[in-house]
Amino acid sequence: MELEPFIADWLNFAIRWGHMIAGIAWIGTSFYFVALDFSLKTRPDLPQGVRGEAWEVHGGGFYHVQKYLSAPATLPEHLTWFKWEAYLTWVTGFFLLAVVYYFNASANLIDPAIAELAPWQAIVISLISIVAGWAIYDGLCRSPIGQKTGLLAACVFALILGFAFIFTHLFSGRGAFIHAGVITGTIMAANVFMVIIPNQRKITAALIRGETPDPRLGAIGKQRSLHNTYLTLPVLLMMVSNHFAMLTDAPHAWLLVGLIFIGGAALRHFLVRHEVGDPLSRTAWTLPVIFVSLGGAWLLSSSPLFSLDWANLFIRWGHMIAGIAWIGTSFYFVALDFSLRKEPGMPAGVGGEAWEVHGGGFYHVRKYLTAPETLPKDLIWFKWEAYLTWVTGFLLLVVLYYLQADSYLIDPNIMPLTQLQAIGISIASLALGWVLYTALCKSPIGRSTGLLAIVLFAMLLAFAWGYTHVFSGRGAFIHIGALIGTLMAANVFMVIIPNQRKITAALLKGEKPDPRLGSQGKQRSLHNTYLTLPVLAMMVSNHFPMITDSPHAWMLAGLIILAGGLARHFLVRTEVGDRHADLAWMLPLIGAALAMGLMITQPSKLVLFPGEVTDAEALHIVQTRCAACHAEYPADATIKVAPKGVHLETLEQLKRYSAQVWVQSIANKAMPLGNRTGMLDEERAKLGTWIARQ
Repeated sequence: MELEPFIADWLNFAIRWGHMIAGIAWIGTSFYFVALDFSLKTRPDLPQGVRGEAWEVHGGGFYHVQKYLSAPATLPEHLTWFKWEAYLTWVTGFFLLAVVYYFNASANLIDPAIAELAPWQAIVISLISIVAGWAIYDGLCRSPIGQKTGLLAACVFALILGFAFIFTHLFSGRGAFIHAGVITGTIMAANVFMVIIPNQRKITAALIRGETPDPRLGAIGKQRSLHNTYLTLPVLLMMVSNHFAMLTDAPHAWLLVGLIFIGGAALRHFLVRHEVGDPLSRTAWTLPVIFVSLGGAWLLSSSPLFSLDWANLFIRWGHMIAGIAWIGTSFYFVALDFSLRKEPGMPAGVGGEAWEVHGGGFYHVRKYLTAPETLPKDLIWFKWEAYLTWVTGFLLLVVLYYLQADSYLIDPNIMPLTQLQAIGISIASLALGWVLYTALCKSPIGRSTGLLAIVLFAMLLAFAWGYTHVFSGRGAFIHIGALIGTLMAANVFMVIIPNQRKITAALLKGEKPDPRLGSQGKQRSLHNTYLTLPVLAMMVSNHFPMITDSPHAWMLAGLIILAGGLARHFLVRTEVGDRHADLAWMLPLIGAALAMGLMITQPSKLVLFPGEVTDAEALHIVQTRCAACHAEYPADATIKVAPKGVHLETLEQLKRYSAQVWVQSIANKAMPLGNRTGMLDEERAKLGTWIARQ
């Protein structure tokens, strides 16, 4: 069962975008609450049952948070539960698994050299393993083993390692790694759906009735939340590693999975204990564990030790972690602001309050529109997440696009640039983009929200046009995303945080802060909110040549920015509580933008070779034009391991990956990269004819 490549790619793109949004909301919120719990401070006059409190500054507002270990004397009618983020992450992830691995099982899930499986057999094994993974894990947690933290951790690790061993002996390399991640993600989502939320509801119901809840419910929920915390970084690295054949096609790939889980969990422990405030002497033992495990993975991989692929992998992992922490926290605060309720008897200056349930604790949050009479010295500022996201993103740009500019940034068919010229244009454009943007915000145009939005959209569209006429398709789209990300991070670094510090300093001195500081910060925060979904879509789209290599790629970039901004507005207004009838006008606009994108990327009728093309002739074309990169030992000096593990050296391999060859080399002409091997149109036509007749 296979989908038509054009439809499959668009489904892949749309679902991947949704999966990324949901995953960031879920894991980002988890990161936020873990950090919050460790920042809580106590004082003698806290209300009864309150474990601690924290003061936070975000988006120009001051937030006072108190955490109750058990529910307060009276619980409000409206409680905020954090569940849909986890559910949607799993659902979109499963849809993505179906589109990429089930509907194209013969190429992506099955490797005849490993196991001769029919597509239906591979899919059944996949489904059974997902269910079995959760059942075994849940059984371990409920058994006597679950009462011993160390023993349970060892058993859960052995469970994942066992599945990894089975997967690597049944599925393709990519299929095996993605299933190790799917098993882990399923365990995490099922923990929320099957244990954490039901137990929290039982505890809440008992407290509302004035009864003492069963303490086992809280203990079980805490145990599963702890597991989710430690599985987070390994599952993220597992998802990232799926794009690196040096891992997925390694001779002992199942051992690599185990080492990744050890290193990721140890790193999470180090970060957690650092947030608690433990001295380095108490957490130093994790450092050799991290380096030995990830270093062991490095040695066991099929890539040269000093390949840039490793820098790409680890920086990409860090970029993902930082980005989730930044954007996830932003998602949380936007949703929080819209859930605030104004109740009688609130202190002066409080704009509203909310009661939240997360990880077995009850949180009471109040937002002050102006600072309260007394502010603590220990204020929590949300800034490093944004800074680290930009820094890791720029490092990734350097490793992938600057150091390998001839492969990924430059396309001689678009503009014959030297490496230094391409890098210079890149850096200058990012700086110029920020200068123009901030000048617009400070100009009279910046006083009109609608006019500013139109001008900024036009500016981004102009940059998109420029990038697509200077760089390669992938290079152009990554730079559109990098430009938007730079604007967002610079908003935090150059405007939002400095203005918040000035406001806070004035309030602490008992002075009235300049109101322009707050309005400027609010404007830039609003921009960041609406740019979030477009920048995520831009990063996702970079993997789809139907978009990046379209003749009208700059228009597609504009459509993505428009559809993403409208989608964010729809979600924001939904969180506010607006009626869907009042928001319906946005849906046809989003649909029209997507429909136009489909029309623009619709494959044109290909001119195929009119004669017969033999197997030997088709194989000769790919061996000459494609196997320089897609081989067990690539001849291209810049390629150390075949991209995505796709080898095109034999007729069987060509038949297996014929759908991908059609999309990449025939329909989109995205491969070879920059047409470095000089593939002729006649050769593409012949290869297309051969594939069409299979």
